[in-house]
Amino acid sequence: MDGDGTLNELINGIMKFDNKPKISFIPLGTVNDFARTIKMSTKRTFLSKNINESEIVESDIGSFNDIYFNYVAAFGAFTPVAYVTGQKLKKKFGKFAYFLVAFKYLNKIKTYDLEVETDDDKFKGEFIYGSVSNSKSIGGFEWFKRKGVKIDDGKFEVLLIKKPKRIIDWINTAFLLLVKKHKKKYFYYTQTREIKFKSKQSLNWTLDGEYGGRNKETKIKTNNKAINFVIPL
Repeated sequence: MDGDGTLNELINGIMKFDNKPKISFIPLGTVNDFARTIKMSTKRTFLSKNINESEIVESDIGSFNDIYFNYVAAFGAFTPVAYVTGQKLKKKFGKFAYFLVAFKYLNKIKTYDLEVETDDDKFKGEFIYGSVSNSKSIGGFEWFKRKGVKIDDGKFEVLLIKKPKRIIDWINTAFLLLVKKHKKKYFYYTQTREIKFKSKQSLNWTLDGEYGGRNKETKIKTNNKAINFVIPL
């Protein structure tokens, strides 16, 4: 198997079954965010391990309107980078290929006026980015403190980046992301079982690093412990 996008296709197929089989996969993609989250080896030596010596890891799966995602649904700043970066570039530069392509999107960052409803909150705001995730890393980089993310707790992590108004706000936003601190002035962060988004303009979504379509209204919810992954020891 290849990377996170290929795993997404497999998950969408398996979620249609009532009796879902246990699955495993070989993480040979560019970033392999989910494999890193469940501590699966991303090295070639993985191929020589005995599949009979393994453990079972239960994982939540996200519903995105009428389809599924494994570890992240995102919109806004830089999210197209994951699926527009060419395979040749990724093979040559690895995850740094995403940085090269990201520079093209610096002057294309848009602001989205959203109505958001979670389990415990309902609000409006202007945001440049949003993600609903079940992973310790997105795009190969950790956005959250590790102890705060559990893939089987029935909740996803929601991170919305508020529209920076001044240059200093951009700088502070970038710095706080690096140190994994989500201050209310710059971010909205929560954990929730369900979340709804409404916007006047259609949002382009990325699901597990692949294009996820355009929607003005989106409902996302967790399917608790929906898939069992077999992880070689």
